[in-house]
Amino acid sequence: MIKPKLILVGEGAVGKSSIIQQYIEKRFNEAYLITVGSDKSIKDLNINGKNIRLEIWDTAGQDKYRGVNKIFMKNTKIALLVYDITDKKSFEQLNNWINHVNEANKNENIIFGIAANKSDLFETQVVSTEEGKKFAQEHNCLFFETSAKDYGSIEKAFYKLAEVYLEKIDNKKTDINNNNNDININNNNQTHNNENDDNKTKINGFENEIDEKIVNKDNECCSSKCFIF
Repeated sequence: MIKPKLILVGEGAVGKSSIIQQYIEKRFNEAYLITVGSDKSIKDLNINGKNIRLEIWDTAGQDKYRGVNKIFMKNTKIALLVYDITDKKSFEQLNNWINHVNEANKNENIIFGIAANKSDLFETQVVSTEEGKKFAQEHNCLFFETSAKDYGSIEKAFYKLAEVYLEKIDNKKTDINNNNNDININNNNQTHNNENDDNKTKINGFENEIDEKIVNKDNECCSSKCFIF
């Protein structure tokens, strides 16, 4: 079974833990609990007949845990960046979070998604949907509007991230197979060229022998190797 590591990152109190709780347990807790270090959850999915197990990591958003976060960010395949639509600062820090994830993974080709969270608080929204979509487009990220109170919006985000990851794997396998086919074709061409070179060498040797015998014709060569035309 495919088991990609998916991490949630973002400032403190943006709702990362609540998103995971809703997705795993289908419940919402109004109380805010600070995540210390990280916490891991598991979710099994079947997408288009393929089984995938998401290893979902919740990370701390407070500055004092940034050093610890880098350790837990390693080997990430999918990253969901979360910001609070009622908190401008949490949105402005998204670029830093992208950098943190990339640095921890040596800039590997990670799938990024952005969750504009707490969409249920639209009356106090300070970061517009257009701003969020623009940032996502500029940074090649998937964009989702989510609410930890709404399972449907959360489920949609995780499903899409997993689906894109599987597509990425399939495309990579296709590229590898194509490259192997190219290698085989090139090897066959090289073998064919080598055979042609050998044939040319044999023919040239044959022609040289003929030339020698033609030259010896006038000397009445009686050798069985003489070719007379």
